[in-house]
Amino acid sequence: MAALILMIQFMTRYPLPGEVPFTAENFVCGMKWMPLVGLLIGLPAAALFGLAARFFDANLAAFFAVLALILITGGLHLDGLGDTADGLFSNRSPEKMLHIMRDPATGANGVVAIVLALLFPWLILSALPTRWAVPALLAAPIAGRMALTWHAAAAGYARNSPGLGAFVDQVGSREALRATLLALVLLLPICLSTPNPLPLLVCTMAACMALAVGFARFLTKKLGGITGDTIGATIELSEIATFFIFYLFWKLA
Repeated sequence: MAALILMIQFMTRYPLPGEVPFTAENFVCGMKWMPLVGLLIGLPAAALFGLAARFFDANLAAFFAVLALILITGGLHLDGLGDTADGLFSNRSPEKMLHIMRDPATGANGVVAIVLALLFPWLILSALPTRWAVPALLAAPIAGRMALTWHAAAAGYARNSPGLGAFVDQVGSREALRATLLALVLLLPICLSTPNPLPLLVCTMAACMALAVGFARFLTKKLGGITGDTIGATIELSEIATFFIFYLFWKLA
């Protein structure tokens, strides 16, 4: 339970009482709970979309849902996406890219990446009917946080300095498989509310796992490993992929 509380405190802005020590044991143990953390993030956003869609048009309902996702996470993963974009698109040496990613200032590439990461879900949610948008909002945070476990398991930490690497390097396939099993349990009833639920479930999980592992291997060649920023970027990219898959299945239904 301590590991779950730590993950909620670390990944969200929910005001849980108490403070769980940020230790390697708690961090690694908490990996299996990541999909549940994703559900806790998606539930308010999905509920807000469903409520707003009753009184406003789809564009405004989508805006409120995206805003909810940002507020619940504190924009933590968007920041990671922006820093990752700044580093990778600088076309510098691995050491320089890692230095740029650690810079708290956000450059032009980071701003563009963040804007696109917000615009894409908003456009998709605006286009989807409520019966598809609500499941998508529930599924995307779950799949995104399952993906981060595969991202962490597929590569080592890029930096030599102590920090998050001491925890990330201990995440392996066991933690990723446990998170995947929990994600399967959570995603199955969500997908069952749509036509062709099993293909949707398989495509969503497979796409997010492939993206997470492929991105980790690309970063290993580019940077020598992954970082906390690339973990955040993986979550955002996997959520975008999930929204797009739901959109495709809606169009084909």
